[in-house]
Parts: sequence; C-alpha cells; structure tokens
Amino acid sequence: MENLKEKFIVSEKIDEKRINEFVERLLPFCKVTEGGGVIIEKAELTTIEKIKIALTARFLANSLDSEISPEVNGEELSNSLMIPKDQVLARLKELKDEKFAFRVSKGVYKVNPFKIDDLLKSLENKYKAGK
Repeated sequence: MENLKEKFIVSEKIDEKRINEFVERLLPFCKVTEGGGVIIEKAELTTIEKIKIALTARFLANSLDSEISPEVNGEELSNSLMIPKDQVLARLKELKDEKFAFRVSKGVYKVNPFKIDDLLKSLENKYKAGK
C-alpha cells in the first residue's frame, strides 16, 4: 500500500534543484522586484504569456524569499504588467478554466506548480530562449 501511495499521492512542493532550474529558465523572460512586482523582459510576449509568466515568477520567488507571496490578484498584475485590469481578470478566468492557475479567493490566483515545466518549454520553443 505504501508503494502505491507514493506513486499516486504527489506533493505540490517543488524540490530545490527543480526551483533553481525553473528560475534559470524563467530569467530570460522576467525578473521579480523585492516587493513582488514582475518585470517582463521580452516585449513581444502575448498578454496571456505575460500573465502566465507573472504567476509562475511569483510562485518561484516565494520559494526563494518567503516575504514574496506566491499568490497574486488582478490589480497587482494589471499594475505590474501594465495591462488593463478587465483584460487581466478575463485571462485569469481562462487560466483557471484550463487548470494553469488556482483561484485562492475572490480575485486572487496562484499558479498550478505542475504546469510550470510545460510553460517554460513552450516559451523556450517559441522564443528560442534558455538552453
């Protein structure tokens, strides 16, 4: 039974080695301020890509600095990414529906950690960044 449990029940936590890898792969696309703001490094990213990156960046930043919340609301994203709030909220709903993000409370979202690798692969392939 214990062997079956280990296979079936997985942790949402990402190990330190994987965090380091994800952060290195995300660096060509963004950086995070000490206050948790996300600075996008590539102007050609789509709105949905920017929001996915910001959600991912906040989650990873929290792994490096617990003072930075892994959760983000629409207003923070709108201000940080300079995207109108109504557009941000619409995209967040889409990301929740496609299981890229979880709604933590009204207007507050957090990335699904199991989707980070897929996002990074997609960005790296599209923009020929990373490795």
